[in-house]
Amino acid sequence: MQQKMKYFLYMSACTALTLGGCSNDGNLMDHVSDSTSNVYMPQALQTPAVFTFNRDDTQTELIYGACFGGPHANNKDILVEFSPAPALVSSFNNQYFTNYPVMPAGSYELEQSSATIPSGKVNTPPLKVRLHLDKLEGIGGYLLPVTIQSSNKLNDRLKTTYFLVKALYTSNPFPELDRSAWEVAGFSSEEPTGDGANNGKAIYAIDPSASTWWSTTWKASKPGPPHVLTIDMHATQKLHGFSITGRLDAAGNFKTSGNPKSIIVETSTDGTTWSYSENFTLENIKENTIYLSYAQEARYFRMTINTSQGDIYLTHIGDLKAF
Repeated sequence: MQQKMKYFLYMSACTALTLGGCSNDGNLMDHVSDSTSNVYMPQALQTPAVFTFNRDDTQTELIYGACFGGPHANNKDILVEFSPAPALVSSFNNQYFTNYPVMPAGSYELEQSSATIPSGKVNTPPLKVRLHLDKLEGIGGYLLPVTIQSSNKLNDRLKTTYFLVKALYTSNPFPELDRSAWEVAGFSSEEPTGDGANNGKAIYAIDPSASTWWSTTWKASKPGPPHVLTIDMHATQKLHGFSITGRLDAAGNFKTSGNPKSIIVETSTDGTTWSYSENFTLENIKENTIYLSYAQEARYFRMTINTSQGDIYLTHIGDLKAF
């Protein structure tokens, strides 16, 4: 059904921008010059053309092609050539104030590099871009510009389609990173006494037990957010995301107030320059799994909690893992 819809949208876009043959009055457009005719990509009407897939989709592809538009019917075969244009990603980002990476080599294949709009027709056959989503490192958007050249005049505004591809995980495919060498490199505050001898301190966010927790100070003082926790993994590793477990109370029940809500995750290779930053809003559930939009090589990561569940002054984390 999804594939049929892609074909329908492609054909509809071709028809919508074609003037020739639209009127029952054969003479209505006779005075308009053929010089207004042009060839274009219908998908270029969207800037960018956004497509979101699940990683386990069995059939993963985009539709591309070219159309003819003008005041009169097409009376000749028109050759159209298609090519990826990764060099255009930089200018797109500059124009639209975005920062999308280009689709990496090996993550896509164009079915054909050329096709013909036959005489009397308004479009090439719908063609496929086959996608290999396992080559994408994260759930953020990757940009794939596809541009055309034609034996006929081109519509310069619509000669390039910017496909923005996102691939989501339906379950976490990544193993947990070993935490045995992890160290707390910094924190904004911790509760040294009020939660007992084996709770409250920052180290308990990354110890082997999920029933212990880190809490910001609440007994001697009550500092509000932002609250910060910085971890040194003591090895540079590829980070795809994090698992954040909320605090349990003394009876082992999930504590619904105080767990992180609005957070910022940053990564670094040296603990000084933080090259990557991303915002997340966590659900008020026992365990949140978050994926970075783009996987990062990092030794350090820093988590800043700007608001807590229940909008209270403190925050706490029962267990913090990375994958």
